[in-house]
Amino acid sequence: MTRCEYMDTTKARIPGNAVVVTIPKSLGVVSGTKYHFSKESDGSLKLTPTKKVPETMAELFKGWHDKYETSTDLQDWNSHDSAGEELW
Repeated sequence: MTRCEYMDTTKARIPGNAVVVTIPKSLGVVSGTKYHFSKESDGSLKLTPTKKVPETMAELFKGWHDKYETSTDLQDWNSHDSAGEELW
């Protein structure tokens, strides 16, 4: 079993057409974070944050410990709005 940082009791409720389980603020979950969820064989629910798509080249290479240079054809990548049917 994995170590829990916080253990308390919460109750599932139905406010409309979904079942909602409240997550305590003390766990530091940021509002708006998207999760994949699954139900484990023991009945426990598992939430896994989805990976955020980088919005800038700097964000894409954050944590990279070597030098990188943006090629000349991509240097203005962050300053253009989408023009067609690009997948973002």
